[in-house]
Amino acid sequence: MAREAKHTAAISLGIMGAGFLATFPADGHWAGALLHGGFEAGLVGGLADWFAVTALFRKPLGLPIPHTALLPRNRDKVVRSLIHVIENEFLTKESIKQKAGELRIGEKLLEIAEGRLPDIVRAAVLLGDYGLKHLPAERLAAFAAGELRRIAEKADAAAVLRALRNEILERGYEERALDFLLDKAEDLVSSDTARYQLGSMAASALGNLQVNGLMGFAVNAFVGFMSEDKLGYMLQGAILGKLREMTADEGHPLRVLLLNELRRALIDLDRNEALIRELDGAKSRLLEQWDAEAYLRRWIEELRDRTLEWIHSERFERDFALPLLAKLIERVRGNEELLNAFQNWTQTQISQIVERNHSKIGKLVQENLDKLDNDTLIAMMEDKLGKDLQWIRVNGAVCGFLIGLALEGINLML
Repeated sequence: MAREAKHTAAISLGIMGAGFLATFPADGHWAGALLHGGFEAGLVGGLADWFAVTALFRKPLGLPIPHTALLPRNRDKVVRSLIHVIENEFLTKESIKQKAGELRIGEKLLEIAEGRLPDIVRAAVLLGDYGLKHLPAERLAAFAAGELRRIAEKADAAAVLRALRNEILERGYEERALDFLLDKAEDLVSSDTARYQLGSMAASALGNLQVNGLMGFAVNAFVGFMSEDKLGYMLQGAILGKLREMTADEGHPLRVLLLNELRRALIDLDRNEALIRELDGAKSRLLEQWDAEAYLRRWIEELRDRTLEWIHSERFERDFALPLLAKLIERVRGNEELLNAFQNWTQTQISQIVERNHSKIGKLVQENLDKLDNDTLIAMMEDKLGKDLQWIRVNGAVCGFLIGLALEGINLML
């Protein structure tokens, strides 16, 4: 475009020169004199504007004319003025902060994220895939195993028993334990094997009694009358009756007695030295025998493989990631307090960045301009401004022609 404008300016100047030369023979006629004066003024105007435009960038025709090649000679002054205008007029601290305050960054980010949900999910899958495949399973397992050992070694068996006792008593687990034991005892006593054992034990005990006299006669008569099976049925029924009474009646004396004994044992649980020593020994044996590092490594690798398979499945994007992100965006968009807090935070960060780096704008412009030599800088400016500057030459020639016509007309009339 700049070359076309330059070509047009050259044509306009050529037309004025040709018209000036062509109207010399007709100078004696009023019309010829009028045109001759117009072309003469147009030629002068075109040449003057050509000189002015050229003098901005270089010496016209290479002649050492004073006050020409203005931009190369005043490059430092022009650059300083440009930097001053950029820093103090166009990109002031206040204007940057104001523009940042007008921009609702949080809402813009939500709009962008909402329109790019599939891309975000795919990016998350790629990052997750890379992170999981490069997961240091051995180091994680070694670290976790060491932490487990450290925690286990520091574990206080008495404190564990105390916490266990408090939990049992607070939630009433001792009553449930007693009911469980009563149910199991009832199941055990109800069996034929138990009945046989009870009868056998009773018959053996009666047979071993050493009683003389009338009492001995009565015992022997009773033993002769009662068989082991009958004794078993009798004892089984008596025991089952008591067990069922204890189960049905929470205030049964025997049930209350058992519960009190159980609670007393629980209260003294953290002071049972033998139990504490046994737990500490079991803990030490477990730590020595259990290869925690190998177990944890296998578990981490299995978890990694299952996670990789899951994030690459269609279900992950369709049923999990997309709905989760959409719901998260809606929640954030509806949380005005969170958006305002984020807006205030971003404005504060931008203000701090502007305060720290505003002076670097001028330095950046200076560094970029210093990379260009005069010829490159002039060529760049001519490329950007050449079209308008060349039209100045065209306008100068046309305006000069019109002004010449007017002046020559006045001259002829006078």
